[in-house]
Amino acid sequence: MTESTPLISVVIPTFNRADIILKTLNSVLNQTYRHIEVFVVDDASTDNTAAVMAGVQDERVHFVQLDKNSGGTRPRNEGIERSSGEFIALLDSDDEWVPEKLQKQLDYLRQQPGKNRVCMTAKYNKRPEGLHLRRNKDLRKYTSIMEFLLLGNDFQTSTLLLDAAIAKQTQFDPQLRKHQDWDFALRLQERGASFYYLDLPLTIYDDSDSTARISSDGKRDKSLIWLESIKKRVPSYIWFGFYAKIIADSYLLSNEKSKGIAIYLKLLLSRKIKFSHFMAMMNERFKKLATITAKRIVPGK
Repeated sequence: MTESTPLISVVIPTFNRADIILKTLNSVLNQTYRHIEVFVVDDASTDNTAAVMAGVQDERVHFVQLDKNSGGTRPRNEGIERSSGEFIALLDSDDEWVPEKLQKQLDYLRQQPGKNRVCMTAKYNKRPEGLHLRRNKDLRKYTSIMEFLLLGNDFQTSTLLLDAAIAKQTQFDPQLRKHQDWDFALRLQERGASFYYLDLPLTIYDDSDSTARISSDGKRDKSLIWLESIKKRVPSYIWFGFYAKIIADSYLLSNEKSKGIAIYLKLLLSRKIKFSHFMAMMNERFKKLATITAKRIVPGK
């Protein structure tokens, strides 16, 4: 490791993605920034992921197999713990990076002060109809990372580059089965992280099943577990905002829209969520509903 070319550790958790893992991995190995180590951590796959990875000859790649499926965040933590780089980048095994991702993000991050830096970027959402550019708003306009996320911005792990020390100190909650990204952001905030946003689309995020992920939410119990875990860690108006964002939205984007509307109105009239937040969230919901409706109406969309 040198000051001019610090080692970046890349962590790729995977499970039963033998058919696409090489596409993701190659997007890392083809980075213009070459000084990297890569940990592909397999959460006890039952397909031929191990056989596929056995054919990878690049000495920068380390394949780690867990003995038992964790169904959660253990693969990310395993990779973070094994890493030796000055910086850590995370990438889900169905996503990809553009070739200049690490170089551009590293150049930007090293211009920022401090040692607990976390950098996210814009991204392309990959859907059946093509790539859609997804940008965040100016991070500096928000009082906290949780308000930033509540009001329609992304903290997608495949876009992240962060100082290794804060990543190792924080890690992911190994018990969570849902909302790991949001929870990681909160955990980082609690440990003094400084957040930065680079407005360049450097990640291609697989968003092909976004409608099903949101609207057919039969996993509200898992969402409620996370909500309960943060209740005393965020201001009440933020907590109720996330309650609406998660629970009410799961109804709004289903055949039970009246339940979602009732939850929003109850929280607004009782002043448990801010009016400005309500308006921003409604604007976001209308846009999302319009997108989903268009997909259902237009053949092949």
